[in-house]
Amino acid sequence: MSDVAFYKPGSQLGPLFWKGPEAVTDAHIAQVALCAHNAGKLRHWYRNVFEMAPGSGALVSVPPMPTRRIQGIDPNPTEMVTWLVDQQDYFQLEFFQFYRPRSNLKPTAWRPCDIGYSIIGICVADFDATMRRYAAHSDVTLPASVGQSGRRRTCVRDPEGNWIEILERDPLEDIEASTPGIVRPELGAVVRFIRVSVPDMERAQVTYVDALGLVEVADATLHSDEDEALWGLPGASTNRVLLRGSNFLVELVQYFDPQPAPRPAGYQICDQGVMNIALGFRTPEQFDAAFVRATGHGLRPNGKPVDVGIFRVMYVNDADGFSVEMLCARPSLWSLSGFSPGGAYVQNEVLIRAQPERVWQRLIDHAGLGDWTLFRGRVLRPGAPAEEGPGCVRELKALGLRITEEVVSWEEGSHYRYRLRSGAPFRWHCGDVFVTAEPGECTRVRWAIRFESWLPFTGKLTAWVLGRIFRRALVQLKQQLEAS
Repeated sequence: MSDVAFYKPGSQLGPLFWKGPEAVTDAHIAQVALCAHNAGKLRHWYRNVFEMAPGSGALVSVPPMPTRRIQGIDPNPTEMVTWLVDQQDYFQLEFFQFYRPRSNLKPTAWRPCDIGYSIIGICVADFDATMRRYAAHSDVTLPASVGQSGRRRTCVRDPEGNWIEILERDPLEDIEASTPGIVRPELGAVVRFIRVSVPDMERAQVTYVDALGLVEVADATLHSDEDEALWGLPGASTNRVLLRGSNFLVELVQYFDPQPAPRPAGYQICDQGVMNIALGFRTPEQFDAAFVRATGHGLRPNGKPVDVGIFRVMYVNDADGFSVEMLCARPSLWSLSGFSPGGAYVQNEVLIRAQPERVWQRLIDHAGLGDWTLFRGRVLRPGAPAEEGPGCVRELKALGLRITEEVVSWEEGSHYRYRLRSGAPFRWHCGDVFVTAEPGECTRVRWAIRFESWLPFTGKLTAWVLGRIFRRALVQLKQQLEAS
């Protein structure tokens, strides 16, 4: 039997890697958490540079809520948590702002070899555009990249000194039987790995393999000795082990030269930097089984698991002080726990029993939009080289509105992006249309829209209305194509 990857977004079992009839691993990484001196500003930076989307909602924890019993922070903290979501299912970047106790700043002399979670790996959809956005939102010189076109990489630091490796190619694509699990392709990035500097490799493998269920990748590597120069450690001597979950890579690194510094005296996970990662589970039963496994292999929980309805959670710690969150965020309540995009974000998909080429031609017929949408369309300016492609400006009329939009990105037969130019009360607007072939001579169409409204407090309501309009339009398109 050939190697096959199966993935169904939102399924109760979650994404699995399959190699033949047996799953390689079902350990799913659901979060990378950062503690920030200014969490709002840091989140804004990641959103703008990597074109991620805000996660819905926010959490505020104040005493006497039992947060200390979950996180192990003393005294019982006062904190605010916000999120960003990327392209993948059931994942978020989590941003903590601690008001009590205050986060201690990262030592000035901190290096990526020092003990702790050290480098976040982010794969981007458009490397050049990401670097331009990084330059626009940073006050440092744009770093050089390494690698050939299609495999370029570079390392940068965010405004609070955390190291990020930016990759043009998704590292999961180089690992046998893996599946990217992309559910929001219109976003600009997907977080794919964390690098961990550990004092003892054998103890670290007990934590991340035996206790947490990650598996070693024997047929691929993430970095070589030469790559140490990317984060300022040329000539470093290390031992590296690459592990994977169903959606994510964890690279364990033990440094021999230079000698890594231990964590500062009095360190707590609320101090500035990468706090931890979280393993995500879809059901309480999966959580409970994994919790028994983790504690059975020596991980120390801060208390008994806490269930607040939205999620079931507990932080566990290993012998070297590494924290890992164990989390069951119930899928039906992701809008409250930040795993769903928040604000003005419209997503609609439809499966059509028609060939992709036929579907694509209908979708790019800008003048014929009125045949299946509320809007009557006409082309004001053709694009080049494809008339329907980049540079094409279309006019849409409906309900007294006259809207103009321009096609700004184009992948023939599979995707185009357009932006609003005039006629609607939006400060910013971006739409994406995707066409993908499905088994049985079917085609999946995804239409996603993101925007910021000029009118205060109207974003969610406007998104709800637009969602219904575009859902109805896609149903109409489906009916017409399947009837002809």
